[in-house]
Amino acid sequence: MSKKLYTSGEINAVFNSNINKNLFFNKVEIDSRQLSNRTIFFAIKGVNDDGHRYVKAVLKNKNNLAIISEKPNNLRSIRTKNTLEGLRNLASYARQRSNSKIIAITGSCGKTSLKNLLNISLSKFGKTHSSPKSFNNHYGVPYSLANLSSDNKYGVFELGMSFKGEIDKLVNLVKPHIAIITNIGPAHLENFKNINGICKAKAEIMNGICQNGIIILNKDDKFFYSLKKIADHKNIKVLTFGYSKSDIQIIKKSAKVFFKIKNKIFKLKIKNFNKSFLYNVAATLCVHYYLNHNINLLKNNFNNFKIPEGRGNEKKIQIRNKKILLINDSYNSNPVSLNEAIYNFSSRKKNKCRKILIMGDMLELGKKSKYYHQQAAKILNKTNIDKVFCVGSEVRHTYQKLNHTKKGLLIKNISFLKENIFSILENNDILLVKSSNRIGLFNFFNKF
Repeated sequence: MSKKLYTSGEINAVFNSNINKNLFFNKVEIDSRQLSNRTIFFAIKGVNDDGHRYVKAVLKNKNNLAIISEKPNNLRSIRTKNTLEGLRNLASYARQRSNSKIIAITGSCGKTSLKNLLNISLSKFGKTHSSPKSFNNHYGVPYSLANLSSDNKYGVFELGMSFKGEIDKLVNLVKPHIAIITNIGPAHLENFKNINGICKAKAEIMNGICQNGIIILNKDDKFFYSLKKIADHKNIKVLTFGYSKSDIQIIKKSAKVFFKIKNKIFKLKIKNFNKSFLYNVAATLCVHYYLNHNINLLKNNFNNFKIPEGRGNEKKIQIRNKKILLINDSYNSNPVSLNEAIYNFSSRKKNKCRKILIMGDMLELGKKSKYYHQQAAKILNKTNIDKVFCVGSEVRHTYQKLNHTKKGLLIKNISFLKENIFSILENNDILLVKSSNRIGLFNFFNKF
């Protein structure tokens, strides 16, 4: 972030205010726990908390500013009718003044990992700003965009959605030059009639692409041609990636991976051969290809990439005297990401170790929940995974369809798992944990 993110003159122009002209600010914040010197704090009223409770503490620092919707009692407060709308207005100003190349990412899974890959790789070519963690909703996107400095060369933003119309609002705020759809799957299906509805909602990202911008699509996705048709109708250029013939093609030969870029072969140093990771690398290369970057400068860029916590990161843990290799993929789960996790897990060598899956519910699948949980069992029955332990209520449909030899336990709650985790596991087990976040497995296993 630059030394001066905003001057008081810029803030006065955005909010029609009259704060001290000598002030400047380095950061925008909506979480009072993340304050630092020269912070603009937006007191947002959320479902569980109200930012106005922390305004007094914020203003103890004489260099801080509070944007509030209640009556101000301090000269370093600006009153606005709606603080979230005020944050959007500041984000809109940040985008308007920016000369950055803006990249926006959506999709049913893989968004955060792809965003992190782009953040690291683009930083080789210039100062890069990206949204933190998984800040991809109506709070997180304007917050991330408002922190975009005027001297950033690149900005990378993640756009999420649960309902129709959400991405449309976000993308028209971000206004990307490059948009990426990682894949389309039945995530948040309970809010749509079918997956076609999800496809159309994700395609809203094309509504805000800058003139002469591009959309990057997964050629292997079954909704590719539906998305390409929308892009063609809007006269948006399409770049593709995938294992099938595409602009950036993944070529896997035994223990080696190559990337074919417009008939030229590139070999990158990569340790992680997971299908989902390779898709994200290919999508990243699409961005660099479009920006006319020297791909050779990225040869060592992906080798030591750290996967975000709870999205398939591996670590060796010890439960009492038992050594376990934990693959923690418990931050989120839907049929697409679960199938990829199972595929990757079953593809790795066993080396005389047991492969154990602890599977939690996939949430927000609506009337299709039973179907998708049963489908998971059909896939699992064909793998070399030794035992499957199911945690939650919806996973009973998976458990019921598992082959007898694969059945571990059907566990209704985390408390039982905490008490029995030691007896479930054996020394040198490889353990994959896959679940939707709200089940609680992410918090439980993230402590190890």
